[in-house]
Amino acid sequence: MRGLNLCVLAFAALTQFALSQQLPPTSETYQFYKGELQRLQRVLAARSVASDTSIDVTYYKLNLTTTTSPDYVRGVVTVKAFSRVAALQQITLDLMSTMTVDSVVMNQVNVPFVQHPSTVSITLNRSYGNGESVVLDVFYRGLPVSTGFGSFRFDVTSSQMPWIYSLSEPYGAKDWWPCKDHPIDKADSVDVWVTVNSSLKVGSNGRLIAVDNNGDGTSTWKWSERYPIATYLVSVAISNYAQFSNWFRYSPTDSMEVLNYVLPENLPQGQANLPKIVDMLRIFSDKFGLYPFIKEKYGHAEFGWGGAMEHQTMTSATVGAFAEYVIAHELSHQWFGDLITCANWSNIWLNEGFATYCESIYFEEKYGPSAYWDDILKKMPTAKSATGTIYASDTSNIGRLFDGSLTYRKGSMVLHMLRHVLGDSAFFRSLRSYVADPRYRFSTATTEDFQHVCEAVSGMSLESFFKQWVYGEKYPRYTHSWTAPPDTDGGYIVNINLGQTTGTTNPSFFTMPVDFKLSAAGWDTTVVLFNTSNNEWFSVHVSHQPEIGELDPQNWILRDVSQATTVAATPSLPATFELKQNYPNPFNPTTTIGFRITDLGFVSLRVFDVLGREVATLLNEVKEPGVHSATWDASGFPSGTYFYRLIAGSYSATRKLLLIR
Repeated sequence: MRGLNLCVLAFAALTQFALSQQLPPTSETYQFYKGELQRLQRVLAARSVASDTSIDVTYYKLNLTTTTSPDYVRGVVTVKAFSRVAALQQITLDLMSTMTVDSVVMNQVNVPFVQHPSTVSITLNRSYGNGESVVLDVFYRGLPVSTGFGSFRFDVTSSQMPWIYSLSEPYGAKDWWPCKDHPIDKADSVDVWVTVNSSLKVGSNGRLIAVDNNGDGTSTWKWSERYPIATYLVSVAISNYAQFSNWFRYSPTDSMEVLNYVLPENLPQGQANLPKIVDMLRIFSDKFGLYPFIKEKYGHAEFGWGGAMEHQTMTSATVGAFAEYVIAHELSHQWFGDLITCANWSNIWLNEGFATYCESIYFEEKYGPSAYWDDILKKMPTAKSATGTIYASDTSNIGRLFDGSLTYRKGSMVLHMLRHVLGDSAFFRSLRSYVADPRYRFSTATTEDFQHVCEAVSGMSLESFFKQWVYGEKYPRYTHSWTAPPDTDGGYIVNINLGQTTGTTNPSFFTMPVDFKLSAAGWDTTVVLFNTSNNEWFSVHVSHQPEIGELDPQNWILRDVSQATTVAATPSLPATFELKQNYPNPFNPTTTIGFRITDLGFVSLRVFDVLGREVATLLNEVKEPGVHSATWDASGFPSGTYFYRLIAGSYSATRKLLLIR
């Protein structure tokens, strides 16, 4: 628990005490303490794998010199941090031993250190109390070894000019500078000063505050990032760049520079493609809230890795990645990945799944709904091929973390499906609330954090949705059949049998609302089936005799369907009575209650409060055998626990439901 200060520990103790007092589980006090304790436990879990939880880093200054004859990095990194323990005497920074530490200085005095294969242990000049500020300078040098996706590379352009660039995600920051290399601990600000040959330019994070001519054929480029930033997002890109700017005008009187550094030979491609980012900034700002680093800049710096990387305020991209969907993907990361960063690499889908889905949102806003669906349908087959869970238990395998079919494509399908489950209004309000939430904004989040925001906005329980889609594997394979006999009161009763298999026990079935479209010449209607088991019956009344039944006709679910367009045989009706759990539960303000009966007869379905008083009658009529449902609109009722009771002939059953405002 070294990573939490005393006030947090005190709150955790208070929470545990409150939960032990047998508070009613539906009370607001119980729910508040339970939610906060779960969040503290997630923070502890995330911090437990951080490099050194005894400190909280607040500032880095990288003052580096790079040369290309020979390829070399030399510099000093200043680290400012707060102690998180009562008597801090030693700290550990991450740095690979290919970079040699010459000295560590505190208050102008050298302090002892020991360099290990991937860390540096530093003995401080004295003992520091909880909350005290620690400041030290690490002097080091060497030739970085590239790991992961590249870390730090010395290269040359097609015109044989020096080309130096970084890509530190996920574990590569420590390949080239000493830091606390874990996303959970963002520094409040970072300065990146780089001295290079005067023929070169340096792109980095934040604002360029100065370019100093040193009078010896070198210049020092001084970049200042004054927003919180994770270490893997700190970057440099160095070459003889050509530059051009566009402007994002976000109000009648305010604008932000979009600064682009591209190789001179690729300037035409950059000028043709990168200005599209201005409209993307408008679209994403409208959807999620104003671009989060508006006081600094956005832009691109060309690098030699075969793709793109969302370095904060200045995406790095190869010329081949100037494609529209790529620059939209990287821009959206400024909200989902940079503003809100995954608390640990197990939750990397919060970065990559979101950015992949934002490609579809951009196409929808720019070119219309058909462009959205074209993009979604292109991604679905790859998402279906994914193996394993979106949540990455093994964070040591970089290929697994950045699995295109799993983390990117299936992750984006989770959001596509969530959009339909919540409805457009609640879905986009949830995204805006998530982005605006001060607990996560300029900080970090987990899957559960995002889930709880969506639940708070929508009033729906999403436990099963996230459990099965993020922590489960594969996807449902549906089969269905149906009959439509005439109803004695006119119209038709459609009895639908819905089955599913998953090919896994995790989960054995997917609980999902499933659209079912019934149609005939000149008529159609779509009903929602709340599927909660592998084989289930539903019954609905319609005005026309349907000719075609289609399951999930718009492809809102990642699934396969064996779809019967006509009914070849009459399926057997259910053999037992059943009163189902309402869905959603908890709910606000409406919920659906399903049940099935085996005989024609009188059915009553009533709702009672905790004192046994009847508060609503949902059904009181004769029903055909089959599967039925009723909806309770609890608008005007207070939060709390209620009970619903079904009576059908000699059958009676009661269940509990929870209304949360």
